[in-house]
Amino acid sequence: MQRYRSIGTRLLATGMVLMSALFANASCAQETFPAKPLTLVVPFAPGGGTDILARIIATGMSAQLGQPVVVENKPGAFTTIAVSSILHAKPDGYTMLLGNTNTFVVNELLQKNLSYNARKDLSAIGSVARFPMILVVPESSPAKSVSQFVDYAKSKSNPIQYASPGIGSPHHLSMEMLKDQAKIQATHVAYRGVSPAFPDLLSGRLDAMFVDYAAGAGLIKDGRLRPLAVASKEPSPLVPGISPLADQGYPEFDITGWQAIAVSAGTPQPAIDKLAQALRATMESADIRQKLIDAGLEPFHLGPKAFDSYVETERQRLGHLVKTNHITID
Repeated sequence: MQRYRSIGTRLLATGMVLMSALFANASCAQETFPAKPLTLVVPFAPGGGTDILARIIATGMSAQLGQPVVVENKPGAFTTIAVSSILHAKPDGYTMLLGNTNTFVVNELLQKNLSYNARKDLSAIGSVARFPMILVVPESSPAKSVSQFVDYAKSKSNPIQYASPGIGSPHHLSMEMLKDQAKIQATHVAYRGVSPAFPDLLSGRLDAMFVDYAAGAGLIKDGRLRPLAVASKEPSPLVPGISPLADQGYPEFDITGWQAIAVSAGTPQPAIDKLAQALRATMESADIRQKLIDAGLEPFHLGPKAFDSYVETERQRLGHLVKTNHITID
């Protein structure tokens, strides 16, 4: 009997040693994260505004984490291709996603059979930037103010025509909100991006468009597009002197495009915390912030919890707009 007790004691001791080693290894792994390069998946093609944003943020986070952050472009399908790629990757924090308003909010409002659930499948690291939407008309337009634009739209026997880079984009939703609040009729013409719409807008074949500053700055500065208002509730520091629609008779008007970083749900909390700390430090960098401003973007940082609350507010607000205007892509 004593012999069996001795064997049992030795086995227990061996098990405790093994368990201690496992816990030590796990703790070490958490402390050393990241131990290899990371990937930041971007849902748009190289060279565009979101790609430029990604590379600025990747540079900053790489410096904070001590590991390269490699940008990988996976464009298409309203950002769902990029989302799918990170959801099929191991949830260890090494694969991040730079998503946007569509990724976190609008896709689920417009698509009945969406392949993911942002609330369940993604864990936020934090927001990084937002871009002001600017209501513009061609220089040939008789409208020199928002009130004149609304009067012009109402005076037409047929609906005016406006452009956007796609259904559900902030550009599209901004005009749908204006249609709803100003009670005007306007026909949506979707293009494959903002720039492809410019020839028709400049020629007067289109009446108006909400453009993001990064895309429209050059045409606004040289006078070929006339800015009438910004869509955000507060004035944008990127376009001083252009009043918000909220100050021009539409006090509830407020739309901006924004981007944020997330990882797949199930990522260990220590990894999420480390990434969130690195992102916060990146966004506090004066150099990074200036680079964002130079690229036509407003630095906009919320940590994971604050961002989750912000997204829920956006989901309710934009959900009402989508429902009221019967917007869908299915």
